[in-house]
Amino acid sequence: MKAHVLALAAVAVVVSTRAAAAPLAVVLRDGGDAALAVARLRGQLADLDITLAIVPGVIEPALAAQLATAARVAAVRGASAVVWFVPRAGGLAVAIATPGDHRLFVREIPAADPSAVAEAAAVAARGALRAIGEGGTIGVEVAAPAAAGPVAPPSDRLGLELAIGWQVALDAGADAGAHAIAQRTSVSRGAWAAALALTFGPPLRHAVAPDAALELSRSGATLGLERRLAGFAIGVSVGALIYHRTTVETAAGLAATPSATTAGFVAGPELRWRWRPRGGHVGLDVVVGLDVVLGAPEPAIERAAVVESLGPLRTLQPRCAANIVVELP
Repeated sequence: MKAHVLALAAVAVVVSTRAAAAPLAVVLRDGGDAALAVARLRGQLADLDITLAIVPGVIEPALAAQLATAARVAAVRGASAVVWFVPRAGGLAVAIATPGDHRLFVREIPAADPSAVAEAAAVAARGALRAIGEGGTIGVEVAAPAAAGPVAPPSDRLGLELAIGWQVALDAGADAGAHAIAQRTSVSRGAWAAALALTFGPPLRHAVAPDAALELSRSGATLGLERRLAGFAIGVSVGALIYHRTTVETAAGLAATPSATTAGFVAGPELRWRWRPRGGHVGLDVVVGLDVVLGAPEPAIERAAVVESLGPLRTLQPRCAANIVVELP
């Protein structure tokens, strides 16, 4: 019997330790009318063990509807708490629901300077979320909301993202792969985003034969469309590639040809993983894709008035990239 009690106690300690180690999952509903408070709350939570997810969408005017949506969002996101702000005559109401125990915390911030109101609201939310993370309860008990439909779709507000990073394509051209600086500008609306992607490739050595070498660069411009799903995005892109070739080394009996630029058509699918620490404005994107290239250059050499093809660059060119992304509010 004593052994059983000790075993149960050990299990309880392990479970409690794991629960304590897990970060508190919080969803912040962004109605679009309290942007300063949302930004301040992100800063207030930066040093806490909290994972914050931002869900845009209009906040319902009725409290019962707000609680019902909070319960649905928490269930979908696996969150312990849901936060939202309600503007009121120059002030703000801070609301935090914990659907798991049917409790609601509300703090009224009176009208004042907008910056002071936003900071006070963020501090109030921080204190309540910190108490929840430490195992406490907040607010008052409320009735469980009635079952309702799915979570409301994201708002129709436009979002702008700027990304810069490094891309590598395997095109059978440069010996180390076709490297390039990559820049991407995206405009999003709900779960969809359109983007303009530009790449600039430096000239890299390509040993086309034992007695000849080229410098080959790969640059391009594409337009893309993607569908975002949680932390991933699936998309397609289409555009143009520019290859620039310069002969840099030849053996005796071979003559270097003038530099040349070749344009080609490119299209293909891509998969993007999007990471935003604590739901912030700055994050990381990792992209893998497959470019289908038409019109890529074909290296060749001429010996004794006979042109010998060394094989064209690949039509199917896998690529990957890593980017730092900034989301503009």
